[in-house]
Amino acid sequence: MMDLNRRLIIRGLAATAAATMAGSSTRADERRTYDAPPERAADFVGRIGVNVHLAQKGTVYDRYYESSILRAIEDLSIKQIRQGVYTPAPGVTDTLYTRMRELARLGCRFSAVCNDPSDQYVTTPPSALPLIYEQCDGAIDIVEGGNEPALLADPTLNPTLSWLHQRGLHETVRRELAGSRIDVASPSYIQGNIALAKPLAGFADLSNLHPYPGMEHPETRGPGRLGGFRAAMVPVCGGVASLITETGYHTALATASAHLPVSEAIRARYMPRLLLFAYLAGMRRTYIYELRSSFGRGPADPESAFGLLTHEGRPTAAYRAVKTLIALFSGPRGPAAAPSPGPASPRPIATIGSHEDVQGQCFRRDDGTILLPLWLGVSGWDRGAQATRGPVSRQLRVECGDRRNALTMHRFDDEGGSRAASVPLEDGVGRIEVSDRLTVLEFAA
Repeated sequence: MMDLNRRLIIRGLAATAAATMAGSSTRADERRTYDAPPERAADFVGRIGVNVHLAQKGTVYDRYYESSILRAIEDLSIKQIRQGVYTPAPGVTDTLYTRMRELARLGCRFSAVCNDPSDQYVTTPPSALPLIYEQCDGAIDIVEGGNEPALLADPTLNPTLSWLHQRGLHETVRRELAGSRIDVASPSYIQGNIALAKPLAGFADLSNLHPYPGMEHPETRGPGRLGGFRAAMVPVCGGVASLITETGYHTALATASAHLPVSEAIRARYMPRLLLFAYLAGMRRTYIYELRSSFGRGPADPESAFGLLTHEGRPTAAYRAVKTLIALFSGPRGPAAAPSPGPASPRPIATIGSHEDVQGQCFRRDDGTILLPLWLGVSGWDRGAQATRGPVSRQLRVECGDRRNALTMHRFDDEGGSRAASVPLEDGVGRIEVSDRLTVLEFAA
């Protein structure tokens, strides 16, 4: 006869197994509903921006402004531009402000970077802001303090210079540009300098982040975690909202820099996720760094490998991915884009299955179409092998409350494109595959 201790052990193991199976079953049958009011797709698109350097004479931004830079901004349909601004001086800044006015006529708006006196190259005094605003035809939405001020270069003086400059920017905007509705963003302190920064509460409407993930995926919980960058600025700016004025990935695979690279395929896979993740985290803007790689110094130089366009001007896979994302969320133009009088969304939408690492949220386009982007927030990059991992995927069941017979699924790829396919539904129910490549479900109005 089995002794009591053995019976108890076996009974305990059986109970553990049953609980494990029940937990697995519960996870496999998890139901996630998307019944909150959908986000506005136009709002998401309107928060995507890009960094440019229109004032640097002799650079690719200068030499190829008309043939490459302007054309790319129009092609991508990006309307938010981050640009450094300087005290207007005839014969010195004419080209910069002529170009900014041209972009303003195309509907672009600017985040204007004003460097403080700690900058070794140029300073933009707060007193110049009214004239700068006029020179840009009023197309400035955000005024920023210094770009990555070098507080460590003089820990005694530079934090005070940065603080005084920021106070001056805020006071000038509120006093002399009171009707402009400009937000004043803090300086973009790098992580190693934040501890030296003086409190800016009352002088910053937005905290200014440069949360480069390095080789980590956008949703990482590691050192590149977006929430960590935001939390680090709370002692400086308080609980104000945040924006990202620089972020992105570089592909300089031979670099010895601590800023680690990814492949171009992974950059294309990550970039749409990065933009969506930042938006859903509440970022007021997300400016990609940068439009065109400023340098062409080879595969060991990160600064030669951030651009959506290469230094030679060729579109990268990441460029195509951003363009594809913006086009899908913008929807058709012309008569087909007329606002739909129909319901805000085909309620309810739900997915059923294991949702571990699944990210997603409904958006509504102005034509009434509902978009549901879904993806797995996991890494696709093997750092040790410096190799792109194949996509991982998971099956989910999708339910649509209006019992439609089909939906359209857009699958993004590592070349920056997407393929659309019809997914058959039976009484509004069907099966989909979600992976770490973005998938967008389209529910026509």
